[in-house]
Amino acid sequence: MAEESPQKQSPPEKSEEMLPVLEQTCADYSQYLDVDTDKERKMIEDSIEEMLTHLDEFCGVIDMVRSESNLALNKTLPELYERSLEIRKTYERIDQLEAFVNVVRRNVNMMEELVNQAERDYSSLNSIKSLFTNIKMPIFAPKKPVAPKPEQQKKFVPPEIFKTDDFFPPKEDSKPNTSTEER
Repeated sequence: MAEESPQKQSPPEKSEEMLPVLEQTCADYSQYLDVDTDKERKMIEDSIEEMLTHLDEFCGVIDMVRSESNLALNKTLPELYERSLEIRKTYERIDQLEAFVNVVRRNVNMMEELVNQAERDYSSLNSIKSLFTNIKMPIFAPKKPVAPKPEQQKKFVPPEIFKTDDFFPPKEDSKPNTSTEER
């Protein structure tokens, strides 16, 4: 029994039989590790190229927004502010024009009332009466001469009306046109 060793040794026949299986297993495992990097690299490069294209487009949009923002801040906003000041002046002129129209309306109404009063005072019926009273025929003449009534001899007092210069002052020209042409 001294010939037997505590270690088990595989018989040489079994290891020779296992050698083709082992080679097949190694070949299978090598296929797992064999990756076609060209395909993967191509896909990654395409993806990176697409992302760079989108990044360039995005940077272009950002630059356009910046330039338009600068244009808006440096040019458009000051122009809008100037226009708003002009509009305020226009609104003030409109308010002045409304006040002028109201004054003209009051003056026209006052003149119309004076014309109506004059028509009542000097109407055609009154003028016919005065015509008949002034004729010296015995049929139409009254027995006593009638003195004209003091209220019929009203004197016309023109009302004070507006002056356009009060509402629209004349614009003064800075220089009269004194240019001469040399021939």
